[in-house]
Amino acid sequence: MYPVTIISTKTFLGTRKSSFIWVFTFILFGLSSKSFAQNVQVGVPVIEESIRRGQILGEIDSTYSFSVRPLDSRQLIVSSSEGLKSKSSLYRDFLEKENSTPKSEIWRARFSLLPIVSSSQFNTGYPYPSVSAFIPSLGFQTYLTTGFFASWGPLSVQIQPEFISAQNRNFEAGILKSDNTEFLERFGSNTYTALFPGQSSVRLNFGAFSLGASTENIWWGPGQFNSLLFSNNAFGFQHLTFNTRRPAKTFIGSFEGQFLAGYLESSEFSSLNPTIERTERRYLNGLTISYQPKWIPGFFIGLSRVFQQFESDRGDSFSEYFPILEGFQKKEFFEKPSDSGLFDQEGRDQQFTFSSRFVSKKAKTDIYFEYGRRDHAYDWREAILNPEHARAFLIGFSKLFRYRGQGFIQVRGEILQQQESINILVRYPGTTGDLNWAGHGVLRQGFTQFGQMLGPGIGPSSNVQTLEVAWVEGMKKLGVRFERLNRHQDIYVKYFQNNGQSKPWVDFSFSLLGNWQWNSLVIQSQVNLINSKNFQWQVDQLGPAEYTKGINSFSMQSQLSLIYLFQPKNKSK
Repeated sequence: MYPVTIISTKTFLGTRKSSFIWVFTFILFGLSSKSFAQNVQVGVPVIEESIRRGQILGEIDSTYSFSVRPLDSRQLIVSSSEGLKSKSSLYRDFLEKENSTPKSEIWRARFSLLPIVSSSQFNTGYPYPSVSAFIPSLGFQTYLTTGFFASWGPLSVQIQPEFISAQNRNFEAGILKSDNTEFLERFGSNTYTALFPGQSSVRLNFGAFSLGASTENIWWGPGQFNSLLFSNNAFGFQHLTFNTRRPAKTFIGSFEGQFLAGYLESSEFSSLNPTIERTERRYLNGLTISYQPKWIPGFFIGLSRVFQQFESDRGDSFSEYFPILEGFQKKEFFEKPSDSGLFDQEGRDQQFTFSSRFVSKKAKTDIYFEYGRRDHAYDWREAILNPEHARAFLIGFSKLFRYRGQGFIQVRGEILQQQESINILVRYPGTTGDLNWAGHGVLRQGFTQFGQMLGPGIGPSSNVQTLEVAWVEGMKKLGVRFERLNRHQDIYVKYFQNNGQSKPWVDFSFSLLGNWQWNSLVIQSQVNLINSKNFQWQVDQLGPAEYTKGINSFSMQSQLSLIYLFQPKNKSK
């Protein structure tokens, strides 16, 4: 079913259903392509970053917030004031062709092959987390996706399955688990192989809006390396969606947004975490809105809210299906003695975020932040006086400097803070620090899909600081990245902080980055060297706290992605 998962010696061709899907997909390679793909896959190597950079350079419409993704490539209209000056624009030929299509051909049937993306990863020592399509695994891992897009009038169909195979070698996994998050450190003990529907959808498109059913990954928020709510870190989930496919322009500015309702699944390896008692699917309801005021070019503000709840705990009333419309406070529930315990017993898990982004084409700069809270405030007074409760935030930037008339020097940075603030110890006496941004006391899976966090890829309650410097031109990039990752502060505070011996587990990583393009072929590569201090909070030398020595560990992670872009025929000159 969903996903098709085959463990150990079986292969992904081991079922008739999966064999048919892949044979059908490869037959499509022999067909001609009429136009480019509809949606730009969330997190696809190289491409998404290049599009975002294109906006800073004035090649992409300045009203896109990049906070509601995936992007519809057919709607990436080039700014009329700048035109198509840059030869490095990813969709240059495609946009010229699409913008010149006569209205009389709107009902013409269209068909295109999606890019072929083949990614490989090799880990030694211990998996290093990041937002990607890979699972935490030691040894070799392979990811493959492709498919087709077809449309006729307002109807569009995108079939893009994803295949993943991981060697999943044995490694020294931690014995401690987050009490309120189903965060998998390892996907079982055998070779892991799975086939997912991936980035597939069926939609009705009209103007700036789209209505459909999808299993695509989505990304909410302005983050480049992480997101508080949704990213491509977890496998896509089944959902109904009503969203904008380009900014909807009004007399007060442009709006983007998405409303969704769907289901999240527990992992098949839930038994590895003894705190997971219920494994039924969870109902998810979410809404995000981004606004770009017409009076402040390049400025965006956004609001997002999501709810999840075990399906059997949800009623059949309108408010049960659309909890995002309920109040933000708990006070009204606690004023009624008969309802005071019901609110928490229902197990509704809420997360709310506020974000902002500013893009300056003149300064070639992009700055942004996202702030989130996961627990209902008691009332508005409590929300104002205690904003640090149950919060997480990220802040980041990117800046381009012209380099000798050829390409740019790109500097990017981001800080993500998920660790629970210290006020939790005062707010809830007796709390031992085992809370985290994605967790929930009743709904033990937390905000996850198949054992992976839907937002940040670094794990629950972890904090990370990232800085990248690179030379870039189009989709080409040569550079380095530095990162400091403070792992699982919820576990550290609960089990180790007061023992006087263990120190925080902190990873320092240094990455070499290299992307290049030859016509339709794009190559992305990365070698990541990781030095883990106080690995898994282990102590090598006991003694007084000031003389305690932790165990350090070194590991390497390498990635290579090959992307083949099918070019449209009859390109405009």
